[in-house]
Amino acid sequence: MRRTHILLGMFLAFVLLAAPACGEPAAEEPTTASATGSAPAQATTTGSTETATSSAPLATARWTTTTLPSAEETILREMTLRQKAAQVLLLGFEGTRLIPATEQLVAEGPPGGLLLLGRNVAGAEQVAALTVDLQAAALTAGSGAGLFIAADQEGGTVQRIREGVPRLPAARALGEESSLLEVGRIATETAEGLLAQGVNMNLAPVADVVSDPESFLYSRSYSGDPTVVADYVAVVTQAYEDTGLISVVKHFPGHGSASGDTHGEAAISEATQTEFATIHLPPFKAALASGAEGVMMAHVFATAYDPDLPSSLSPAVIDGLLREGLGFSGLVVCDDLEMAGAMLAGPVDPEAGTAETAGSVADLGDFAVLALEAGCDMLISTGTMERQLAIVDAVEEAVLRGRLPESRLNQAVLRILEVKSRHGLLSPRRPGA
Repeated sequence: MRRTHILLGMFLAFVLLAAPACGEPAAEEPTTASATGSAPAQATTTGSTETATSSAPLATARWTTTTLPSAEETILREMTLRQKAAQVLLLGFEGTRLIPATEQLVAEGPPGGLLLLGRNVAGAEQVAALTVDLQAAALTAGSGAGLFIAADQEGGTVQRIREGVPRLPAARALGEESSLLEVGRIATETAEGLLAQGVNMNLAPVADVVSDPESFLYSRSYSGDPTVVADYVAVVTQAYEDTGLISVVKHFPGHGSASGDTHGEAAISEATQTEFATIHLPPFKAALASGAEGVMMAHVFATAYDPDLPSSLSPAVIDGLLREGLGFSGLVVCDDLEMAGAMLAGPVDPEAGTAETAGSVADLGDFAVLALEAGCDMLISTGTMERQLAIVDAVEEAVLRGRLPESRLNQAVLRILEVKSRHGLLSPRRPGA
């Protein structure tokens, strides 16, 4: 009798395990929602979005797992190729108000962001009114994504906003004369003042370690001591991020390691990997540990990692050193493509001391595509609107011709949208937009 009960129990257990649960679909292939293509065979993470899939073979899977796409994934899916090509740009523009040319520029994409330069700033009320109009124009364009509105607010001679923010001494003066507590307070007040005027991104702090008094970056660097620079960069970055201002630390992997000024000549670093590890990288590590959401790439040849390409165009520096080596998963921003150091047409002429530059519209577009291929997510351009639209054309054409994988463009745009989502810069698309 006992044996019969045992056999009956085993039979009933087998039936229950083999039959689908009430309301559960019959066996079929598991599906997932993906922003950029088919689902992988195991759990994957892209930015802040995690999608789980079944590890069971397709033939034995007993249910379908569906993860709803995030807001940023939904916006990405609905973007046209043209809109995605524009979204990776951070552009300079003309005027202290929303003029027709700027309105057209925004309507074309819109771009991922706009960069306030001296020509755009007249006062606190004017900047606040301008940024409101710019954001409204971007949302009217129908992409569902607002703008990064950025400024270079480093301190000293490099600060675009002069009203509604505290007086900001140059980094060198702060590093030599002010305590970390005082610098943190000033950074918090700076962030509050910028945000109040609609500026949501600061291309700062400068994490370069600079010892040469003749360097154009000397006053913009906190010190020639990497420990000092790391401490001040960490405090400033933390203050920005705690206040809600997007911080883009620069100029990776360390402009202080190179001779030359990338604004007008080739800058070449002969520093060894050991020197980078002990001198030039620690401040960037400190910034990332403090929450920096962006890193700006320098147009510097870091020969220890890549002797052939500037860092801004180098997969070895971007994917190898920054992403894999330092574990950074945020925005990688390419410094201004208009800078001569970004457009090297050939090797440096040792007699002239500078490299020839390729400044045509076609060359500009080509370098933009190269930067995206290398792993940059956003590209700065302060040139004319004609040149900026040519960059959009070049990126779009590169995808259509198969040179630039659309998955790489999608990855860059998704990173941008994820940062915007964290800062309340996304909105639902209007029906029919």
